[in-house]
Amino acid sequence: MSETGLMQGSLEHAVAELLQERGQLLSRFCELAGAEGASEAVRQRLLQRFCQLLVDYLSLWQFEVQALLLDPARGTERARETLVRLQPLLDETSDLSLEFNDRYDPSEHPLDLSRLDHHLSRLGEMLANRFDAEDQVISAI
Repeated sequence: MSETGLMQGSLEHAVAELLQERGQLLSRFCELAGAEGASEAVRQRLLQRFCQLLVDYLSLWQFEVQALLLDPARGTERARETLVRLQPLLDETSDLSLEFNDRYDPSEHPLDLSRLDHHLSRLGEMLANRFDAEDQVISAI
């Protein structure tokens, strides 16, 4: 395989991994949102798993997919232009996701789940916008 093919293959692999993790993230999100009547211990366990996956997903985008796209030898000019145009939205959604994680990380402080459903609703809307932006970038590859 040529060097260009290898580099393009690594981008394709990173995008495939991202989309697989996105599916897992959505599954965990639905599981958490559907656990409204569950015990606090169950909700905390689900929340912890969801938050870990959320941080992993954000990291995968930033440190693999985005890094490869910004490399002139790997991403396309069209994808880089789309990424630059959508970067403010992607950054905002990353910040809001990390705020959610910080608020609901049980290792940092005792959890208050009284507003979890409200925060999950906001996060769900934000993630939908993020996924749309990511899909626009991926489509431009």
